[in-house]
Amino acid sequence: MRDLRIPARLYLGGVLVLATTLGIIAAVLEPVHLRGAPIAGVLLACAAVAQQFKVRSPKHQSYYTTTIFFVAAALMLPPIYAILIVAGAHAAEAIRVRQRWYIQAFNIANFAICCIVAGWLFHLGLGPATLSGPRAVLAAASAGIAFVVLNHVLTALIIMWARGVPLTRTGTLDWDNLGTDLALMSVGTLAAILWLSNPWLVPLSLCPLFLIYRSLMVPTLRQEARTDTKTALANMKHWNEVASLEIQRARRFGRPLSVVLADLDLLREVNNRHGHLAGDLMIRRVADAIREAVREYDLPARFGGDEFAILMPEASLAEATAVAERVRRAVAAIELKTGDNSRVAATVSIGVALFPAHGTTPSEMLAAADRAVYQAKALGRNRVCAFGGDEGRTPQPLSAPARRSA
Repeated sequence: MRDLRIPARLYLGGVLVLATTLGIIAAVLEPVHLRGAPIAGVLLACAAVAQQFKVRSPKHQSYYTTTIFFVAAALMLPPIYAILIVAGAHAAEAIRVRQRWYIQAFNIANFAICCIVAGWLFHLGLGPATLSGPRAVLAAASAGIAFVVLNHVLTALIIMWARGVPLTRTGTLDWDNLGTDLALMSVGTLAAILWLSNPWLVPLSLCPLFLIYRSLMVPTLRQEARTDTKTALANMKHWNEVASLEIQRARRFGRPLSVVLADLDLLREVNNRHGHLAGDLMIRRVADAIREAVREYDLPARFGGDEFAILMPEASLAEATAVAERVRRAVAAIELKTGDNSRVAATVSIGVALFPAHGTTPSEMLAAADRAVYQAKALGRNRVCAFGGDEGRTPQPLSAPARRSA
């Protein structure tokens, strides 16, 4: 726990104490009964299997279909059974995936609190009503929603204090994240009500589980289709699609837009002297430098080989040039250490083009920026040039630092 910030440690300890306290109270108020053991065994087996199939989203959020079985356990069983199912599922995952102990402890405590609260809300809302009436549906839905919201709030708070980010940027309160768990919750509540009223219908309610799991992978697959595998930047197919839309928006509202093209200098010499693995590592390091240097809403992409394109909405020529210069300095600061202990530096030649003065389509903008890149190389590399505009006018050098060999 030493790697956690003090607020995160205090919060983690508070969650563990709260889960333990609620568990003791639940055990006193509602002791376990053996007739619930078969149901608990089935749910534990299902949850343990489902916990092994994690889906990671492009925003680095993890999804599990175990929410279905945790919610069902909370509604159907005494809280102690639900806690044992939560702990058993996470223990099964811990055998295969090693995590820091306090991460697993927090996850178990988090879900245990959610199960206890959801179970109490369901039985309080149901009262003397039958499971076939609208009151049962309302009680189950309310309990399930409380389960999901409480789970996400508890998770958001630990992320906020552990990483030092605002609550709204933790990701767990985004609608995509909440909506996914609410959909899983609805399947769990449906399975619980069916089990309590007619258990033979439960398999039918769980059949969509496979489709749900596959659908959780869609955002990741879509992101992979848009991403260059070597650099994790956008690929040019995605870049061109976004550029076409942004150019249309810039034309419609009369807004500025710029395109920056950066070409890594003398990569062939790096490959010849140090091997292609060193060249590939250099490309990745340059991509990382570009990603850090651009604005949050810019779109950097790998144009091909050792070239990188940056789409810059709402950027005038001066603003784009400032970012391009920041990229140039960031790349010039790279120093790659190779296997033979030699050090390799990197530089880029950069061209800047402005919409609509230098082009009105993505291909025209890239062509203009490419001409500026060649002018930057002709002037000695490691500098930024803006496209000259007229056919008889050469691109203008905007930065001319002391040359650095690469």
